[in-house]
Amino acid sequence: MHILFYIWRNLKRNKLRSMLTILSFGFSLALMTVLHGYTAMQTVWQKDAEKSHRLVVLSTQGFSGKVPIAHVDRIAGTEAIVAATPYAWFGGNYKEEQAQFAQFGVDPKTVFSVYDEFKIAPQQLEEWRKTRNGCVIDRRLAERYGWKIGERIPLQGTFYPIVLDLVLVGTWDCPSDTGSLWFHWHYLDEGLRAKNFPGSGNAGTIFLRVSSSDALARVAQSIDDRFASSENPTLTQTERAFFQMFVDMAGNVQNFIFWIGVAVVVSLTLVAASAMAMSMRERTTEIALLKAIGFSRRRVLVTVLGEATSLTLLGGLLGIFIGCSFLELLHKVMAQMFPFSVAEFFGPWLVYLLATAAGIGLISGIVPAIRAAQLSVIDGLRRVV
Repeated sequence: MHILFYIWRNLKRNKLRSMLTILSFGFSLALMTVLHGYTAMQTVWQKDAEKSHRLVVLSTQGFSGKVPIAHVDRIAGTEAIVAATPYAWFGGNYKEEQAQFAQFGVDPKTVFSVYDEFKIAPQQLEEWRKTRNGCVIDRRLAERYGWKIGERIPLQGTFYPIVLDLVLVGTWDCPSDTGSLWFHWHYLDEGLRAKNFPGSGNAGTIFLRVSSSDALARVAQSIDDRFASSENPTLTQTERAFFQMFVDMAGNVQNFIFWIGVAVVVSLTLVAASAMAMSMRERTTEIALLKAIGFSRRRVLVTVLGEATSLTLLGGLLGIFIGCSFLELLHKVMAQMFPFSVAEFFGPWLVYLLATAAGIGLISGIVPAIRAAQLSVIDGLRRVV
């Protein structure tokens, strides 16, 4: 208990230096928290996708290729498929401003069978199916924008040369915040045909749900074999593999994050070691006096290491708090990229960050601690004269 009191007193000895060291740790660990939080979120997202038994069908040419709408009915008739829906990305601007939410053209008759974990009131679903320009959205997205049932939501196409004049007819609830809006695929296609746009008749991608996980590989192979010799061959993959494809598009993100983490750890270790070395140099006489009144080498060693570790842990806690707050903000403004709140993927990765902070403290304090423990009383007192 006396050692803890002594450690706390030493941390407050030079408040400015301790505060600057803690802040440097805090902001650096905040960066690591955001990066590692993002990878942890992707892991949770992919694990959830595995439970859904969904497949995604797209062109072998990727998003630049065409998946004819006729493929949807053909695929839906395949054995072990529960339901299938077109899933065409629109990407329009909301009121001439870049929309911070995703918009997809789907089939209102089947989309909630494909996404069976999404829940919508039956009367709202029926109203959507009857309203040609109707749309339904994630309830959290509606709350974010303050939209009510009956609200008009105009979307100006960026890639497509049309304007969708949508009417909000319903909201759904789902386990994670999708930040998405769904409208009739046929309403989009009618607008494209009226403009003689070459992209009409394109389902974009097809999402489908399979009856069991055991049938995923067999169904995917069956679909690709069926269209292999057609003008529009397909590439069918699990929903998890589909999400991973977006991560791969950005390069090896995990490897990138790892090396950023290494650079941050090395930098923080040098900062902490410099702060501790300076602190020990200023307290040479004090350490000699402590040893003169009975402090053992072991006790001096533990005290110095405890001080270094406490300093970095305080910075680590500050950094994790800042990083988690920023992740929560990203979840609110970019729900499609950050679909979970911090509470939903709270886990071992945070313990890892705290352990990293403590490890930096131990490594940075080991040399000053050993030197302080080995300091002789005579040499320490001689430096005052």
